[in-house]
Amino acid sequence: MYSIIAFMGPSGSGKSTLQCTLGWKKIVTWTSRSPRNGEILSLAYNFTDVETLKQMEQDGKLLEMTLYNGNYYATDLQSFFEVLEKKSYASIIVDVNGAKKLKQMFPLDVLIVGVFAPIEDCKNRLLTRKDAYTDSRLKTYKDEVQNIHEFSDIIINNGIVQQVTSLQIVSLLKSSIIGMREYDR
Repeated sequence: MYSIIAFMGPSGSGKSTLQCTLGWKKIVTWTSRSPRNGEILSLAYNFTDVETLKQMEQDGKLLEMTLYNGNYYATDLQSFFEVLEKKSYASIIVDVNGAKKLKQMFPLDVLIVGVFAPIEDCKNRLLTRKDAYTDSRLKTYKDEVQNIHEFSDIIINNGIVQQVTSLQIVSLLKSSIIGMREYDR
């Protein structure tokens, strides 16, 4: 039974909003980039240097590691093991590499939710949050949408018009997963 929901999709599609709506513990990933204004250590990311991430990878502690815009982003395995050991619930935002690895390692424990939104909606959201990398993030839009169709267990259309429905779907997923686990006991 699912214990972890992993959201994947293009930048600006609303993954973080849906993750917050879910209200489950967030699996905090790692990055080699510097914290942005207002980002808090271990809340947004675990911030570290490239050498530490590469050592973690060598030691087999990472699920995956990706280079994006000159910075490394990584997901450690221990986070998943802790959720599964405690029989609790958590969520994470992943790219296609993370989704592939999660499906390989935890096929019965992780639900991959693809989050789609039209490119104009994504662009407007990125511009609203004054994202410095809007253009480079949108360059990968087509590939990311293709990946959603290939690797997601369920796809949510989170365009501006459908946003309320998307939030309802996430709430429904949450109650269904918790309900099924209670039923199995």
